[in-house]
Amino acid sequence: MKLHHLFSALLLAACVAATPAHAADDASNFLLTPALMNKMKAIDAEVKKQKGGKEDDDEDAVNPETVADLAREFEKDKVAKAVLAKHGVSSREMASATFALMHAGMYVMFEQSMDKKKAAQLLAGYTKAQQANVALVRSMNAKK
Repeated sequence: MKLHHLFSALLLAACVAATPAHAADDASNFLLTPALMNKMKAIDAEVKKQKGGKEDDDEDAVNPETVADLAREFEKDKVAKAVLAKHGVSSREMASATFALMHAGMYVMFEQSMDKKKAAQLLAGYTKAQQANVALVRSMNAKK
């Protein structure tokens, strides 16, 4: 499975199956940084390049629900595991960053369609790391 497909599957899975149990996941306290975001982009590009743009079958699609599940998927994928090591990122760090980015990205994506007061209340209920991640994603979107 391509890394960007995995990110897309995670986004879809989070939209469909978001539960309070996921809020307790360690990704809720994972702080994204611009440097890590750059590494994630480079890792994704390199994995795509090494796999030659080959599409995986949708039948083989996985929908990890936790950081541990996703980290195991990265560990199973020899190409992803090697690229992560090359960039100095552990499977667990990449999995935590993926979930943290997905969560912040979803908030930013839906923020415009939410009532401003409710959006502010929702953001106030996030951990400090999640709030910082939302601010980082907003700033990245503003640069586009």
